[in-house]
Amino acid sequence: MSISALDYPHGRPLISAVAVRRRRLLPPGATPFVSLQEQVSPGQALAELRTDAGITASLAGLAGRVVEVAPGQSVTIEGAATLINGILGVGGQVAGPIYFPQRGESLALVQLPRGSVIVYPMRAPLTLLQRAYASGAVGVIAASASALELEAFARTDLTAVLDGFASQTTPPLTVLLTEGLGDSQMSPPILRALEQRVNDVILLDGQTDPRRNIRPEALLPLPLSATPTATPLPSAFTTGALARVTAGPRRGESGRIGYLFSQAQRSQTDQWEPSALLRLEDGSTLVAPLALLDTIG
Repeated sequence: MSISALDYPHGRPLISAVAVRRRRLLPPGATPFVSLQEQVSPGQALAELRTDAGITASLAGLAGRVVEVAPGQSVTIEGAATLINGILGVGGQVAGPIYFPQRGESLALVQLPRGSVIVYPMRAPLTLLQRAYASGAVGVIAASASALELEAFARTDLTAVLDGFASQTTPPLTVLLTEGLGDSQMSPPILRALEQRVNDVILLDGQTDPRRNIRPEALLPLPLSATPTATPLPSAFTTGALARVTAGPRRGESGRIGYLFSQAQRSQTDQWEPSALLRLEDGSTLVAPLALLDTIG
């Protein structure tokens, strides 16, 4: 896979305010409650489906304006949101309030709110995923997960997903990994953004297709008066800027850019890439391709 396939759609994993247009799929046969040009709130029900099992409501997930209604199929909303892109995800589009499990609680016994999106800022064990599903949560945002455990839970082949082949099975719930597979903690900027919005409704989508640069995303709705930031953002790669490594053996480490090379440098993948010298927090230095760095702040 080429280095370019590692890029985020907007060049970085977190954008504080971006204009979005999202199509919210409705359960077959659901009755829409909204009309064209109507303004909706994130927790507002767009439609309801009544069955013998009860009533299923489809939340808007965004604050914005309805620009398209396909009865029994979808509602399209335009608005503004804080965008978080993950490295890997599974599952479709869901919406629900953000919930952080209490520290120290047993993951096998913890009570998780039905319809919520669980945030776990460390490696998510299989026990957490199973408990979230059993509790009726609609999604999980975690820092990382074991490949074997995620495959077992989602009943899918992650290699096929990363190669661009759609899974033939539907995961029990939607999962987004901000740092990818392995054992990593969530990056501080993303964690802060989620902590500041506890109990707020978030729109989550686990769709992943690296070959088309499609990443799983979480959208934190912003008020209708919010001013979106123009994208793509400037790279801001300047000497002295604080940057974080987003991929490779040193992923997750951060430091200051000490030098920007005027000529491309040979990378670990034996390619010539625009690069920078990064002075890491532990005092060591690293020559890293700009494509694998994300500026902080």
